[in-house]
Amino acid sequence: MLSLKFAVSFLSLTLVNGAPGRNVKGLGLPISNPNSADIIPNQYIVVYHNNITDSDVQVHQQSVMTTMRKRGLNTTRCRMIAMSGWRAMSMEFDDDGLVIDVANAPEVNFVEADTKVSTNALLSQTNATPGLARISHKDAGNSSYVFDSSAGAGITAYVVDTGIRITHSEFEGRATFGANFANNVDTDENGHGSHVAGTIGGRNFGVAKSVNLVAVKVLDASGAGTNSQSIDGLQFVLDDVTQKGLAGKAVINMSLGGPRSNAMNNAVAALTRAGIMVVVAAGNENQNAANDSPASAATAITVGAIDASTDAKASFSNFGQQVDIFAPGVDVESVGITSDTATEVLSGTSMACPHVAGLVSYLASLEGITDAATMTTRLQELAGTTGARVLNNVRGTTNLIAYNGNGF
Repeated sequence: MLSLKFAVSFLSLTLVNGAPGRNVKGLGLPISNPNSADIIPNQYIVVYHNNITDSDVQVHQQSVMTTMRKRGLNTTRCRMIAMSGWRAMSMEFDDDGLVIDVANAPEVNFVEADTKVSTNALLSQTNATPGLARISHKDAGNSSYVFDSSAGAGITAYVVDTGIRITHSEFEGRATFGANFANNVDTDENGHGSHVAGTIGGRNFGVAKSVNLVAVKVLDASGAGTNSQSIDGLQFVLDDVTQKGLAGKAVINMSLGGPRSNAMNNAVAALTRAGIMVVVAAGNENQNAANDSPASAATAITVGAIDASTDAKASFSNFGQQVDIFAPGVDVESVGITSDTATEVLSGTSMACPHVAGLVSYLASLEGITDAATMTTRLQELAGTTGARVLNNVRGTTNLIAYNGNGF
């Protein structure tokens, strides 16, 4: 089984120059997430206040770059981020004084240290549970998948992950490679992203068998990357959706997560405002999903995992009020990457998430739903018609199991 986790870590904080909410410790670096792990030295995400103008942001960014040149500082990374009114800048520099100056600028809301992103391999078995059958029937134990022939046609699903093996026969030419923020190898070197994509829209394994799939690679062969790379991936999606006029017809699958990140949650909210439906994994730590991001993003559709054969909550699945719905995530068969016909069996909320991303794509095509709030309501309405409940669940967590409304 695989799950993607942000391993995120930042420095502890105390007050800098009496500025409210700006805490520092040690070297005096003002960062917003003191309880995380695996910090990347000298890499930061600068988030601006929402009430300042684009001109103010541009002036500040130019000022920072001018200061760096005057101080003889070199940076290999500086990217501007603009998503539906949310503005940020990700960059690398090794001048602690400049970090403090940036954090204290009136335009800046907070500075978040960049962090590592990685995959965790879990146990898998040779026989897959029929998750597709589960989401198209009211009860567990069925063997057929019942669905409307529209099958996600006209919808584009962006897979923010390790990439997709787009030549795999399951994708029938509907998968393309959109962008790569991990390295210069434009294919899936890990397998996680292809497996996810297969569950969303594969010919045999997919929920939405006619959906278009776009790979947005933010993790490399080892499953490693950074929080800022993932946000870069989301920026690409927003730009691509805007350029192609896909607002209301675009879905993002993020089968990854880690400690709570305000920057990531803000990015998800910006995408939602732009008419993009974001589906995220609840996480595999058997803890409250409120502790994770993007699972804790208020506008995301957050998915927990069940065993489709029993409807029991998966032992690893996160829980809590942030979880919107459950879907099959134990022993899920989908696409492998050793050949263009390979298969793999994996488990995790990473596998539950694409079941719902596929269902979101399916309902968007079939019923014309174009926004995340309406889609979340519809998913929960359909799930509520079955009478099925998640067993062995944690108090305060939804008991709803994803259902497409077609089976009996």
